[in-house]
Amino acid sequence: MKQANSKICKQITISIAAFFAFGMFGVLTPAPVLAAKAKNEQTIGYVDRQQVFSGYPGIQEIMQRIQDLRAEAQKDYDTNTKDLPVADKKAYSDRLALQQAQREDELMDPVRAKIEAAIKAIAAAKGLHVILDAAIVIYGGTDITADVITKVSR
Repeated sequence: MKQANSKICKQITISIAAFFAFGMFGVLTPAPVLAAKAKNEQTIGYVDRQQVFSGYPGIQEIMQRIQDLRAEAQKDYDTNTKDLPVADKKAYSDRLALQQAQREDELMDPVRAKIEAAIKAIAAAKGLHVILDAAIVIYGGTDITADVITKVSR
C-alpha cells in the first residue's frame, strides 16, 4: 500500500511538473488565444494631438483671435470694475470668463470636430480599435499622427 501511494504521488508530481513546463512554453495555450492576443496588440494606435493641432491649417489665426478676445475681456474688466466692490468684481469676472470660454469653444469646436473625425477615419482605415494620446504611450502601437495631419490639412 505504501508503494502504491508513493507511485501515485510520483505520477502526480510528474504531471504537475509537465503541466507547468508546457504551460511556460505556451504549448497548452490554444492557437486562437495566441492569435487574438497578437491581433489585439496590432489594433492599438496613438496620435500626438498637440502636433496635430499645431499642424492644423489656420490654427495660428484662430489662436490669435483667442488672444485678442482675452485682451478685450481684460480691457472690459479693467474699465468696468474700477469702482465696484470685491464681490461685484468677482461676479463680473465670472461672467466674462464664461463668455470667454463660450467664444473660445465656438472657435475651437470645428477644429476639434475635424480632428476627431480624421482620427476615427484613419483608425477605421487601418483597422485600429483603440486610439490613445501619444503622451501616455510608453511602448508599442501604431502612430497615426502624420496620417491625421495629412487628412485635416486637405
